[in-house]
Amino acid sequence: MSLALLGSLALPACGWAADAVERPGEVEFDTQVLQTHGIDPKLADAFRQAPRFMPGETRVALIVNGSERGKAMAHFGSEGELCVDAAFLKAAGLIAPPGFNDQSPCFDLKTAWPQTIIHLDPGEERVDLVVPPQAVAAPDTDSGNWHHGGFAGMLNYDAQYMESMGQGAGVNFTQLGSEAGFNLSDWIVRSRQTFSRFNGESQTRHQAAYAQRSFVGVKKVLQAGQISLSNSMFGTGQVLGAQLLPETALQGNRGGAGLVEGIADSQSVVEVRQSGVLVYSTTVPAGPFRLQGFSLLNVRSDLAVTVTGSNGETRQFTVPASAFLLNGTANAPGLSFGAGKLDQRGSSEAPLLGTLANGWVLTPQTTLQAGLLGSAPYRAAALGADSQLFDATLLSLQTTAAQDNRHGNQGLSASASLNHHLSERVGVNLNAVQQTSGYRELSDALQSDQQEMGGRSRNQMGGGVSWAADHLGSLSLSWARSSTFDGDNTDYLRAGWSKQFGAVYVGASLEHSTANRTSDAENRTYLTLSMPLGKGRSASSYLNNTRNGSRAGVRYNDRSSQDRGWSLSSERDFRYQRTSATASVDRVTPISQLSGSVSQNSDSVTTLSARATGAVVAHDKGVTLAPYAVRDTFGIAKVGDEGGVRLETPAGPTWTDRRGYAVLPSLNGYKRSSVQIDTRSLAKNVDIDNAWQDTEAARGSVSYMDFTVVHTRRVLVNVKDAQGQPLPHGASVFDAAGNFMTVVGEQGSVFIPDAGSASQMEVQSSGTTICSFTLSLPEKGDKSGLYETANAVCR
Repeated sequence: MSLALLGSLALPACGWAADAVERPGEVEFDTQVLQTHGIDPKLADAFRQAPRFMPGETRVALIVNGSERGKAMAHFGSEGELCVDAAFLKAAGLIAPPGFNDQSPCFDLKTAWPQTIIHLDPGEERVDLVVPPQAVAAPDTDSGNWHHGGFAGMLNYDAQYMESMGQGAGVNFTQLGSEAGFNLSDWIVRSRQTFSRFNGESQTRHQAAYAQRSFVGVKKVLQAGQISLSNSMFGTGQVLGAQLLPETALQGNRGGAGLVEGIADSQSVVEVRQSGVLVYSTTVPAGPFRLQGFSLLNVRSDLAVTVTGSNGETRQFTVPASAFLLNGTANAPGLSFGAGKLDQRGSSEAPLLGTLANGWVLTPQTTLQAGLLGSAPYRAAALGADSQLFDATLLSLQTTAAQDNRHGNQGLSASASLNHHLSERVGVNLNAVQQTSGYRELSDALQSDQQEMGGRSRNQMGGGVSWAADHLGSLSLSWARSSTFDGDNTDYLRAGWSKQFGAVYVGASLEHSTANRTSDAENRTYLTLSMPLGKGRSASSYLNNTRNGSRAGVRYNDRSSQDRGWSLSSERDFRYQRTSATASVDRVTPISQLSGSVSQNSDSVTTLSARATGAVVAHDKGVTLAPYAVRDTFGIAKVGDEGGVRLETPAGPTWTDRRGYAVLPSLNGYKRSSVQIDTRSLAKNVDIDNAWQDTEAARGSVSYMDFTVVHTRRVLVNVKDAQGQPLPHGASVFDAAGNFMTVVGEQGSVFIPDAGSASQMEVQSSGTTICSFTLSLPEKGDKSGLYETANAVCR
């Protein structure tokens, strides 16, 4: 309060001190008025200058031409002026200005670009620059700003368990997926494998083992080992070989083209097969589910999906290959090629093969791709184009010619997809695939027997529309038809609708498939209603109807904590007159993500499920655990020696271990990533210089961040003079070096912000020392409160 009063008494120098020299950014104080309010006039010298940065280095929030550049270290001169160096130019994304010399003690941007505007805000620790457009480095410039190098080993794990027990129970499922490897000098080495056991049958699948590195100079990625030829225009499956493809630096990892949507009647195991080969399996809860991003053998063969419920009931459906057109990975512009020995599960054939593809940017709106595939039993060539016809319309075309040498077949396949946004709220899409009777995929050519033509797909077509309106809600509708050469047609229809009525959410889903020679027609509907019940709490109900009966249920969900939640639910099966109840919990701990559930029905069938995911990272300072999977680019953070400190990272929250280390599970390759400390998780006696740091990591690097912490001892001291009287209110308190510390408050109370570095304190009034005192504190401070209390005598 005393300092605020001091500020209110600041007056223009020319009006109150005739003999004062007026300087920019300085103010004068009326010393007589200060004395009247009990404030030491000597404080006027300390607060005469306007707010400015202290000389030296300070981490500031940097804004350039209105764009936030994150946190950066800035150097300030003796008068608080900004001094630019090479590191600051790099952080600001500026080119080296004319006449710049990094050896200059204080380079001013205005000497190079006079129109530059520099706004310094010491209170917010922010620097706002407005510079000419030509001063800003182009986004695609090879500036060399990326952080390279580092070494660390990693292990990701995903363990799932599900079992139903009791009369009529029929599911026992265990799966352990792992990914092990290390990063060294931007090299990424990984090995992925899965062990699963389903109803007594065990299976171990080695999915991939490879080494990868990005080369910035040529903007290419080299991969070698057990890999999928990802930038090929053909579905080759996995090979043991190598490939070179363009580095999609700023594009996130989209994974594979796999996409499966459906509705589970109960907690179920979902298995996805293509050409008879299991390509993906997982567990899903009851209700609609969406599986996306897993790799496929090719992008033209349908998927056979098996859903096994907790009661052992099995349901199968087919996902037409035309659905992949809107989800597949596109060729990046540039040359790519790969070669290797085919390593396809479910096939004894392992021919050598090679692929070559190239992409060209014809116009800013049009790209062209071409590719070749060659092997002993199979050859193919493809040509494709993507065009932004209008601002809201995207057209993709591809045609493929293939020759199956083993069976003497050859044919053509053509595909097309069209996406158009009629408005911001309405979008439509169309897709189609047509192939001749002799067309074969590589997986078909590797079959030992000639396949019957009648059951083969002749064409597929589909379309969809999405519509969002305030009064009607959000609506989506999609349709697909698959036709075989023997005239068997199957239609798939999917519709969804949702709307918010105040705080209440209502949604509906519909699936329909027509009958064919191998399966009956089927209709499935799912209705849901959700209502919030306060912070993080909600209640919901649903109704699921199929040809095999109907189910209805209610659920209470509690997620009042950011890192944990629980729920209770009950379901009624109207066909079998069966009622079940389920309790589930989930939690993100500092070392793992854990979830589990237990359910029991009126037939005394109990279903248990559990899941644990996370990562283990070995680095030069030891071993650190993380609750999220480590990706190809990651880092290690150090927050002093403080354990249990929460950090917000691009992959989610993570925590420091007892030594102060934390894993940053995923950082953006060739893009800025920000990490922020949740200061609420710091001990009360700990301050931090800067709770926000940025890194620009090269793909495959291991970044290290060091957050400097300061342990402070805040003490409220009740000071009396030698006669036992309180010190005069408003007197100034200085340390032994003569630095101003604080002022005396009511009843002689003195608040010292950092008593750890304070020893002898001197009390002055009107520039004259009246006494001094020394703090006597216990060796270890009290961490339970914001400050400690003590008594002292000033002599």
